[in-house]
Amino acid sequence: MAQYPTSGYASYVNYGYEATYGTAVAGTRTFGHGVKITHTRKNNLERIYGLGDRNFSAKATKQFEGTASVEFVMSNASFLRAVLGDVTDGGSGPYTHSYAETNRIPSFTICAGTELGTDDEVVTLKGCKVNTATITAVVNEVAKVRLECLYQNETLATSGIGSQVLEVESPFVFSEGAVKIGGSTIGNVQSIELTINNSLESLFGLGSRFKTAEVEKQREYNVRMTIAFSDVSVLLEKFFGNSSGPATNDVASAGTLDLTFNNGLSSTDEREIAFSFATLFFDTETLPKSVTDVLKEDVEGFANTCSVVWTNNTSVDDGSP
Repeated sequence: MAQYPTSGYASYVNYGYEATYGTAVAGTRTFGHGVKITHTRKNNLERIYGLGDRNFSAKATKQFEGTASVEFVMSNASFLRAVLGDVTDGGSGPYTHSYAETNRIPSFTICAGTELGTDDEVVTLKGCKVNTATITAVVNEVAKVRLECLYQNETLATSGIGSQVLEVESPFVFSEGAVKIGGSTIGNVQSIELTINNSLESLFGLGSRFKTAEVEKQREYNVRMTIAFSDVSVLLEKFFGNSSGPATNDVASAGTLDLTFNNGLSSTDEREIAFSFATLFFDTETLPKSVTDVLKEDVEGFANTCSVVWTNNTSVDDGSP
């Protein structure tokens, strides 16, 4: 069979959680529907110049760096173990899977490839960790996720091509979402974006081009939201920290931000992902006024902690490890 150019239909991307950082496992899980991946590698080559010649006299091969950007339509919450760190299973038809913060987040392997003819592209990205995760919901769209990952090393093969693990859960759409702030439902939300930042730093040591660890530093939860403006008490007063304008001293927390996606069914047919961000503060607020536009209020802020509960009809969300 000859080699031939192709499109993404001939590709796949799956993942699996590692027991040991950088030790590859089989990709038995899917991120979700409509998955896309972009992986970028750097050899960090350096040209060395010396006296007597304008051209470089040698090159140095420094550390290897790999990044992977994974985008998909949100239909399950299993990826959140890689973002927050821990999951606990409970309940019984439907079952719940509670994701919680840990100081160390797990690494995982991404298995990807493309059918190219006689020789294929089969890559295994090892020691992947999620640096940032962004969940976006916009009017008249499906809910989307983007994971920006760092990885330690990879292998390449031209045979042993795999296939895409199929997603069995249905995509969540904007109309299945609901937002609460401080326990009060927020109406006419036009868009909301949640970003979780693990602030990873790659650690390298003597004797190898490959990183020895991915170190978690500070954790950040950032929020961006747009609503149709109709009531100053919904967001503007929470931004001010006062009902009559900016607070004289400290700005109080707006409370807890809850973002829930629910398919509206019950019992074993129920599917729900419920995000809860505690101790929310709004840092910026924008309110453009134009006679030709619906007035829409934009806010940006941050929260202190996060937890998520995923409800479906699968008893155990994660296999080993």
